[in-house]
Amino acid sequence: MIRTLLVIAGLAAVPLRIAAAEPSADELSERRAQLEARLRGQGFTVLVEPPFVVVGDESPATVKHHAAGILRWSIHLLEAEYFARRPNKLIEIWLFRNKDTYMKGARKFFGDEPDTPYGYYSPDHEAMVMNIGPGAGTLVHEVVHPYVEANFPAAPAWFNEGLASLYERPIEKKGHIWGLPNWRLPGLQRELTARTLPAMARLLGTTTDQFYGAEFDAYAYARYLLLYLQDQGKLTEFYRAFTADPDDRTGQKALEAVVGEPLDAFEPRWRRWAAALRGDNR
Repeated sequence: MIRTLLVIAGLAAVPLRIAAAEPSADELSERRAQLEARLRGQGFTVLVEPPFVVVGDESPATVKHHAAGILRWSIHLLEAEYFARRPNKLIEIWLFRNKDTYMKGARKFFGDEPDTPYGYYSPDHEAMVMNIGPGAGTLVHEVVHPYVEANFPAAPAWFNEGLASLYERPIEKKGHIWGLPNWRLPGLQRELTARTLPAMARLLGTTTDQFYGAEFDAYAYARYLLLYLQDQGKLTEFYRAFTADPDDRTGQKALEAVVGEPLDAFEPRWRRWAAALRGDNR
């Protein structure tokens, strides 16, 4: 989840146009030293895992396991699949061991009152702040956001959150990052059964405020649209088509191109697929 607005109205969807470079090794080391001095005696471990600095309140071995394990793995696979450019600013990743320390840490260090028990990315603070207790899915979700910000700054919220949510339950499949069905599926299927899920064109056309304030489960809708494209082997193709066309503000043109039919013909097929989808909904 992104806590503050990333999309600038009217900004063309042109990828790879950010001038600043990723943080250097010296900058990362300097930030680590600053954080270690600031947090001394408070039970934190600070590590560098390029292009990020990681802060954790668990044991040093556990924080190292998170950084050198799931974080490094997700960075490698996301960059290979989608992103030619790393985040162009130094971003801290704060990993708190449970909900209580996460909520307290967000207030103490960032002055935030989180509206999610899992975590968020704050461009204003240049930090990801999260509760790592439920598992690493939140970490991979939040890592996606600064990469989208750096590579596709005009991405609509539905795509930004859809791609991030896709990797809440990630595996590696033949060298590619792969999202599995997760806990968002039952809610989506309930809306499909109740016929309360709006037309797909409405999802694609949501503004940032409309997406986050939707009366339907916009996260699940976006996630399972992208999961369908992934399962059909078309998600990377869709991403490239979407980012290459500055006039395609919603992604509908790219979607219709990769599925080979108009949206009104594709949507019923997607709804049948989503209604029949099964999986371990962790």
